[in-house]
Amino acid sequence: MIAKAFVDFFNSKLTQNLKNKNKTKIYIYPNFNGLGLALFIFFNFLIAVFYENNFGLLLSIIIFFIFFISIFISHQNLNNLYINENAEYFIQSEKHENIDIIILNSSNDKKLNIDIDYDNKTIGNFNFTNKYNNFSYPMKFKERGVFPFKRLCIKSIYPFGIIRTKIYFHLRSLIYVYPKAIRPPENLLYEFNMSNTNSANDDFDGIEEFRRGDSLSKIAWKKSTINEKKNVKKFKEPKKHQNFILDLNRYPNIPFELLLSYSIYIIKYFFQKKIHLILKHNENSFHLSSNQSSLNEILKYFANVKS
Repeated sequence: MIAKAFVDFFNSKLTQNLKNKNKTKIYIYPNFNGLGLALFIFFNFLIAVFYENNFGLLLSIIIFFIFFISIFISHQNLNNLYINENAEYFIQSEKHENIDIIILNSSNDKKLNIDIDYDNKTIGNFNFTNKYNNFSYPMKFKERGVFPFKRLCIKSIYPFGIIRTKIYFHLRSLIYVYPKAIRPPENLLYEFNMSNTNSANDDFDGIEEFRRGDSLSKIAWKKSTINEKKNVKKFKEPKKHQNFILDLNRYPNIPFELLLSYSIYIIKYFFQKKIHLILKHNENSFHLSSNQSSLNEILKYFANVKS
């Protein structure tokens, strides 16, 4: 490991990082223990020279060598680490949801004993042994909106605990916080075929003779008694190809923020059922399909829309 650190350093990877302004800088400095060790080396060296003590001089050289090597290894432990971030993230307001971030290790070396801080709070300690290393961070936002990431820091005191190494990352992705989903009242659910009342009434399609495998809950007992044979109620299958229209302009009596929460509930229901939906608001129109991008487009709009 030490020999490899020397080779990598003299291959000028550190120099290239310093010259290339587009790359993230690696900050290396002694921590409290490192400063104590540096002072010990300094005074031990002075005393050894003053009293001509060969053992003290040799001890100073050995400890200084360890201190110097620790700098190379610490640099190598954080070198070639990058953040592989998504273009955008979506979170529901007032709810803890995990943000998944991938640390890319572009070298073949294992990265050990690494701490990750976000917004000056430690997320945890990790060992990056793979090329792609995933970690999750729970976030919660009280209100909807579009928010940038705060500064993320990867740091380590590997290997001897005397040198602190840090990299700061400023993620460019945006976090879209959309309204929390609230179940709408029955009259609104009924309008979009989401109410139990719909199944009981609107989907009824007549009576037919009982067949093996039919559900007993669908038996029309009154009709069966008259005909002296079992009959079952027949219901229409929901038409998934039908385009429903959710026009926010039609509900001026519902407070706008509450209407958005109702809409999120309906939109997520339709997306899970793979039913198409047209969303309209003012002059804007969106088509929800089974494609994730169609849902994301609506969530982005809801994150920052004004009434």
